[in-house]
Amino acid sequence: MSNTIDFLKLGDTLHRFEEERLPMLIHYAPKEWGSNYSMILIENLALQWSKILLFTWYPQAKEQFYTDTKPLVQQTIVVNNTAELIKNKDKQIIIIHDDDEKLCLEAIKTLPDIKDRIIFIKNIDVCHKQLLNTYLTYNKIILSGDLDTCVAKANLSKKKYNSVILFSQPKTALPYKFIPAEKYIWYLRSSNTECYVKSTARI
Repeated sequence: MSNTIDFLKLGDTLHRFEEERLPMLIHYAPKEWGSNYSMILIENLALQWSKILLFTWYPQAKEQFYTDTKPLVQQTIVVNNTAELIKNKDKQIIIIHDDDEKLCLEAIKTLPDIKDRIIFIKNIDVCHKQLLNTYLTYNKIILSGDLDTCVAKANLSKKKYNSVILFSQPKTALPYKFIPAEKYIWYLRSSNTECYVKSTARI
């Protein structure tokens, strides 16, 4: 997927995703394309020089991020403990090592610019309730994964999002109904937009 980047398709016009469309929820069931899509989206925002705190349970996602954001290698750091968080607090992209939810929570107290960063939490279906409920109070957040198997789905479904991207209709109640589209084009609903999202060539 290194040759793709994401846009909003509004009629015949393509628009880049921007921070103003956050907070965002991305729901996808197993074997749907939401995992790759989520990574493409956060890579796009990184390449627009957004500051990011990234947490995912799976190393494959980190490897994909490194591959697709090579120009940002000097601004990207993986942190393993609180001391490294403090030392690298000014890095554009901070990635929490492996599945260390305790360290991810520590970032709230350690990073002075936490409210200015996009907080990207991938695999919400395997995250614990404390992590999700704590970060749910932040607005510059992207929550990605299977909502139906998420332990905090009740609270996640009640949050007001500026954007919700659905790859299928979740069983968990949301105020939106999924509208199927052709392959690799997905339904998006936001506060003032109802449209489809597509991938197109990097420009």
